Parts: sequence; C-alpha cells; structure tokens
Amino acid sequence: MRTFIAIELNPEIKRPLSRMLRNDMPAAGDVRWCSDQQLHLTLKFLGEVDDATLPDVCVAAGQACAGVEPFSLRVTGLGCFPAPRNPRVLWCGVDDPQEGCRRWVKLVDPLLAELNFKPETRAFTPHITLGRSRSTASGNVLRQVLESTELPETPEMEVHEVVVFESILAPGGARYRALARLPLGA
Repeated sequence: MRTFIAIELNPEIKRPLSRMLRNDMPAAGDVRWCSDQQLHLTLKFLGEVDDATLPDVCVAAGQACAGVEPFSLRVTGLGCFPAPRNPRVLWCGVDDPQEGCRRWVKLVDPLLAELNFKPETRAFTPHITLGRSRSTASGNVLRQVLESTELPETPEMEVHEVVVFESILAPGGARYRALARLPLGA
C-alpha cells in the first residue's frame, strides 16, 4: 500500500486554508488543488509498503516519536517547488521554532533505512502542499497565485502525534486513511 507519515492539521489550520483554496484559487485544467481532507504536513513519504513491513514501519515511527516532545508550529507564507520561475508545487510554509519536524525526520531516517527505505537526500522543508501543476501553462497559474495571494491568518498549532497514512489513489484525487497514530514523547 502507498504510505506516508505526516502531521494531521487541526481544524483551526485547515478551515482557513480550505476556504482560500475553494474561494481564491483560479480554475486551471492542469492544476489540482488539495481538498480539505488532503491538507497535512508530510514528514516522510515511503511509497509502496507491503503488509508484512507495515508493523515495522510503525515501530520505527513510534521510536522516533519517543525522542521528540510535543511541539508547536505555525503556518507562514506561500512558496513553491522547484523554483518560482517554474513552479510545479505550491505550498505554505511552516515555522517550526523548536525544530520538532526536523528532529523527528533525523531520528526516523536511520530506523527506516534498516527497513530498506532510502533517506531523503534533500534538506527537509516543512510545508503543506496546496496544489500541483502538470504543465508549464499551469505553472504560470501557480506563479501568479504565488505573487498575488495572501495566506490567511491561522493560530499556532500544538503537535502531539504523528500519523502513518495510507494514500488511496482515485480519479478525483488521493484519499487518506490513518493506519496508526503515534504520540510524541511517549
């Protein structure tokens, strides 16, 4: 099953982001905006994980959680990957002053490497994906949004758990199902 590990956003963060995506984003054929249910902060994308390996993934994620106390984060400005001239992914940044996200990723990488999951080679940038473009023309739409859209104000969020999710691909976009909820600092 297609699997990733993430922080689930609380409703106070999701609601204003969802409203912005629904009301303020232009319709463009090759841009897929995230739905309310799809908004989250990915810590680790694993890809295909077989049923036999999933319990070990949950144990590794739980061990990393034990090494990180609950922390707070705040949604910040808009950004994109790979670059503003040619955006393919539009996201909102995450201010993580206690570095809880980075510390968790640093702890889990060697544990998952023992299960044959390759560590990420790029520096971890905590973010919440808002939309994806599949063409250059749609990339122009993302660039316009990046230059002209103000991110709604959201409160600070306390993070107390990490969630292992299954991503179920469907014609209308991916749906996510929580497989395990792992408390921080336990």
